[in-house]
Amino acid sequence: MPPISSVEIKNLNNAVQYFQDCYLVSSIAALSRSSNGRKILAENIAHTDNGYRIHFNNINGESKDFFVTTKEVNDLTYTDKYRNDIPIPEEYPHNPVIKAIEVAMNKLLKKYPSKKPLICRFANCNEAFEFNKPSNFLEMFTGRKPLILNENTFSLTLKSRADESKNLFNKISDNPDNSFVAGTFYCKKLHPNHCYSIVKINKSDNTVELFDHRRHKSFILSFQDAIKNLKFIVGYFNNNLP
Repeated sequence: MPPISSVEIKNLNNAVQYFQDCYLVSSIAALSRSSNGRKILAENIAHTDNGYRIHFNNINGESKDFFVTTKEVNDLTYTDKYRNDIPIPEEYPHNPVIKAIEVAMNKLLKKYPSKKPLICRFANCNEAFEFNKPSNFLEMFTGRKPLILNENTFSLTLKSRADESKNLFNKISDNPDNSFVAGTFYCKKLHPNHCYSIVKINKSDNTVELFDHRRHKSFILSFQDAIKNLKFIVGYFNNNLP
């Protein structure tokens, strides 16, 4: 089975998010931004005669393959809460690799329902793969536990861990070969309950560049604004990935 191509992996950088799965789209995009992350994507996603093979490295301590047909990818349609189709703009197509992973996550959760955290099951959604935690998805997909800052605490922002956050920002700036996701809970400046892939952090001017896959645009925050508005950061430095 041939792995997805380098062009397909590059296109994951700015894949558009349509379903309520910012955790998934931003995590895959984050992996596409590091050299070892790209290797994992090539190892875990392959073309088959009639679709894709999606590999997860750690589901309850075991690796598992899920096979997704082209028909299943095509049948996954973006709909409103009444299941009416929502047209997707031609200029921003739904990335087929992302769709294949989404279908695979539906199959994974049907077999292993506990892999969707209890708190995420209370949200209204059309598809099982919607709503999850990036740390949960990344560990299943890569087989490595990510670095986690504040994702699982009751603190709504990074303010209570400001020094630790600044240290992490500086370390990410010094090690640009990385894969990190940032998330919000409730804040005034950013979209609530949302995940972004971290494009770059620059300690020379104390800025964090994020990519919003839902709105398909990047934007820059100061360290101060990032600490005030972000709830968590999750991800890997390149040497932490196999």
